Amino acid sequence: MTLLFIVLAPLVREVDISEFQFGILISAANVTLLISAPYWGSRSQTLGRKPVFVIGMAGYAISYTLIAFAMQSGLWGWLVPWMLFVVLLVGRLFFGLVAAGIQPAATAYFADITDATTRSKGMAQIGVAAGIGTIIGPMIGGTLAMVSALFPMYAAAGFAALITVAAYALLQEPAQHTKRPNPGKLRFFDTRIFPYLLGWCMLILVFTAIQVVTAFYLEDRFDFTGRQELTWATTIAFLSMGAATVLVQLVVLQLFRIPPKTLLRAGFLLYGLALLLLAFAPSPLILYCAYALLGGGFGLMTPGLNAAASISVEEPEQGDVAGLLTAAPVLGMIIGPLLGPRLYEFNMIYPMLLGAAIMIAMGIYYQFVKVPDPLRDP
Repeated sequence: MTLLFIVLAPLVREVDISEFQFGILISAANVTLLISAPYWGSRSQTLGRKPVFVIGMAGYAISYTLIAFAMQSGLWGWLVPWMLFVVLLVGRLFFGLVAAGIQPAATAYFADITDATTRSKGMAQIGVAAGIGTIIGPMIGGTLAMVSALFPMYAAAGFAALITVAAYALLQEPAQHTKRPNPGKLRFFDTRIFPYLLGWCMLILVFTAIQVVTAFYLEDRFDFTGRQELTWATTIAFLSMGAATVLVQLVVLQLFRIPPKTLLRAGFLLYGLALLLLAFAPSPLILYCAYALLGGGFGLMTPGLNAAASISVEEPEQGDVAGLLTAAPVLGMIIGPLLGPRLYEFNMIYPMLLGAAIMIAMGIYYQFVKVPDPLRDP
């Protein structure tokens, strides 16, 4: 998914698509993903984890093929700008509608193959995969772009198709999965899971609000000169965060059984304190350390949220909760990128200060939420 920013973004001006239209293309998939993720989570309960995952990966491959070929057609002059925009919009909407099944199916799959005491460890493995992808995606994309500008998109589509075939041939439906109907469709405000859906929404809202202003903040606060210097500084910041997330989830959470309530209480507070350090960082080195702490907090929170929500519901509800866990962050994705730059216009540290206040408040909130503890609860 990072290829959209490093491959498509530099090309949109060449085909007379504006930055605002590009923003619409990015947001379009988030809107349809928000709508369809709960549906696919529920379908994974009745249809099965494997079929929904295979459908989602096939949708990923088809949508990326359509987007890549549409852009190629625009560069060749086969499509005028408005027609190209429509085709790209269809591709993005299709991505959100169908590929939205990937994460709910994967999350529910891990819920099926782990018990309550190992749920956090299992969910952390999904986080590791995502963290590694965000680190290597830009590097692989940049390397493949040396072949041609759109080759990374075709390669991603081909790789997704390969995973689709491999999953269809090799992936086994979990033995623990039951196909009996749900006892009742889960709702967003179900008191058992709402604290964790709220946590996901707030986390991603703050995360994206900070993410979109990072380059501006580095340039304005530390006077980086030149596009390449600023690009490197931004890359180091995000790599510090991604590496810390992977380290926490790949090493710490695999070696130690830490209950979800500890992950949530420590993770949100650590994230809030890291944002305060980021707001008042006296040097780039301290700023990079702040981003590493953000990554550490993120690495604790995400498996904690998924595990706590999964443990809080019954087995026939795992598909529904997985769909809602996928949809909740999308709310933050929609609000955060709008809120962060707006606050930055008033003062460059306002996004960090508001984010710190939200994260610390959530950390305190989880001190009073009865988070299930499978290591102690009967």
